[in-house]
Amino acid sequence: MTERHELRWGGFAGLAVVVLLVLGRFLPGNPPAVDASANEITSFLTDGRTAILVGALMWSAAAGLIIWFGSAFAEAIRERNDRSDVHMALLAGSVLVGSAIFVDAVVMAATAYGVDGRDAGVTMMMYQLTAVLTTMIGFAAALPLAAAGIGVLRTHLMPDWLGYLAMLAAAVAFLGAFGIFASDGAFVAGGTLMTTIPLLVASVWIACASGFMVREHLPEISTGEAAIQQP
Repeated sequence: MTERHELRWGGFAGLAVVVLLVLGRFLPGNPPAVDASANEITSFLTDGRTAILVGALMWSAAAGLIIWFGSAFAEAIRERNDRSDVHMALLAGSVLVGSAIFVDAVVMAATAYGVDGRDAGVTMMMYQLTAVLTTMIGFAAALPLAAAGIGVLRTHLMPDWLGYLAMLAAAVAFLGAFGIFASDGAFVAGGTLMTTIPLLVASVWIACASGFMVREHLPEISTGEAAIQQP
């Protein structure tokens, strides 16, 4: 086991992820639904262009930090159960989610960047693409969240309730992705119910897990007859 403080820095990265994702989501205001009129969507993009671009930058930064957080968490699981593939699923899932968030941020920025003078039909298409991408992140997020939950429950790396919370967040994220089948109503892609709620539930789990990581308040690692205490 390493004697450095990668776990603590991974926790700080996780806390930064929560701040950046939540601020990036709410800074531009409440976006219109994908079934809104072209004029309403264009007005939202035009009036909130700067805020949307700042939010996209925040999500881009969060994309890299979530990989850092996931890597540190996966390493902590591996140190306690290196015969399982759970830590690999968590690491790979974190890379998948980080990549999805970055791509979503790029499309979000591109949608707002050239809105002036662009054909309304193209703007509508790009806006819908952003909504679908944001919703589909739920499928990607379900993998690392479920892996983290299983890892916590198997290794008792953190309190069991954090493992169950991770599993709940995975289920909410997975179900939210089915918003791509709705073209209007409460379950529409990109809407509050299918994207914002899964984001908030996952953010609560990341914040709680990051708090334990920052404090390095984890159980000791047993190796044979000896016990190695976290630094």
